[in-house]
Amino acid sequence: MSGLIPGYRHEAASHCETGSLRNALRFAGLELSEPMVFGLGSGPAFYYLFFVKGPATLPMLGIRNPPGGVLRNVTRRLGIELHGREHKSGAEALERADALLARNVPVAALVDMFYMQYLPAFMRVHAPFHFILLVGREGEHYWVSDPYAEQLERLHRDDLRAAWQTHARLSKDNYLAHVGALPPALDLRRASREAILRTCRDVVLPRPVRRLAFFIGPQGMRTFAHAMRRWPARHRGVALREGILFHVVMFEEQGTGGGAFRLMYAAFLQELAARFGARRLGELAVEMGAHGRTWRNTSRKFAALGKKIPMADEDYEGWARDHRAELEQGLRELADDFLRLADFEERFFPELRAAAAAELR
Repeated sequence: MSGLIPGYRHEAASHCETGSLRNALRFAGLELSEPMVFGLGSGPAFYYLFFVKGPATLPMLGIRNPPGGVLRNVTRRLGIELHGREHKSGAEALERADALLARNVPVAALVDMFYMQYLPAFMRVHAPFHFILLVGREGEHYWVSDPYAEQLERLHRDDLRAAWQTHARLSKDNYLAHVGALPPALDLRRASREAILRTCRDVVLPRPVRRLAFFIGPQGMRTFAHAMRRWPARHRGVALREGILFHVVMFEEQGTGGGAFRLMYAAFLQELAARFGARRLGELAVEMGAHGRTWRNTSRKFAALGKKIPMADEDYEGWARDHRAELEQGLRELADDFLRLADFEERFFPELRAAAAAELR
C-alpha cells in the first residue's frame, strides 16, 4: 500500500497511550476526551520499583498502571474489541502491521522512544514503553501518529524494527494492537463506576496486604520517602545528582508523570460530574486538581535540589563539606512532602470510591 489511511486525523496529546487510544477510537467512530480515556483505563497508580534500578542505581518509580493497561481496561469496560499481542520477531510484527494498514486499520505499536528519529534529540531516550499509531506506509517508511508530535511523522522500517525489539525489562517486544468493532450502545456511567472502583482498590490496598505490598500506593510512596533520606549516605557525586534529577523526569516528563497524571484524573472526575450531575465527584475533582499541583511543586523542589550538586565527581567532596547539611535538610523536606502526598491519596481514594458508588449507580 502507499499513502495515509483515508480519513485519519492526527491530534497531539499529553500522554502516549491515552492519546493513541483516543485517536484510534475517534477513527473507529467513538469520540472520547483524553482524560476520559485515562480515567476509564484506571490510570493512576504508584509503584516504588525497588527491584529495578535506574540512573545512579536509585530504584525506578511507576506513576501509572503498567503499559497496555489503559488499552485493555478501556476497551473491555466499553465492550470494544481489542486485538493485541506480542509477536515472535520484528519481521512478523512488520508483516502483521502491513496487512492491517492494507485494510486501512490504524495499528498501535509499543516502541522505544530512542529510535523515533523525528523526535527532538532531548526526547530520544531509551524508554521502551512508548505508544504510537502506524497510519500508513510509503515504500520503506511508515506514517506515524505520535501523541508527542504536532503533526504526522515518517519513520523508516529499520528504525521501527529496532524500536520493537528492545528486550527491556517490563516491556513487550514486537507488540501490536488495533481496535475492532464498537458495540451498538455504550454504558458510560457503568463503565466509569467500574473504572473508579477498580482504581480505588488498586491504589489503596486492603489493610491485611499493605505490609507485604510495601511498594504499592500510599505505602510505596512512604517507602520511597523514607529511602530518599538515606541517599546522601549511599550515593555520591554525579550519580546522586543524576538520580535526583531523573526522578523529576519520571514525575513530570516520562509518561506524563505524577502531578500531570493526577491533574488528568481530576479532569476525568470533573467531566463525569458535569455529565451525570454528580456533585460530590465535582468536589473531589477540585481536591485532586490541587493535589496534582502540589505534586508538581514537589517536583520543582526535586529539580532545584538536584541542580545544586556539582556536575563533576571530582568537585563533589569539596562541595559536600560545605553543603551536606543543606542537602540532607532538602531531602528531609522532600520526604515530608511525599509523606503528605501519600496521606492525601490514602484518604482521597476511599472517599472517591464511596462517591462513585453513590452517584454513578
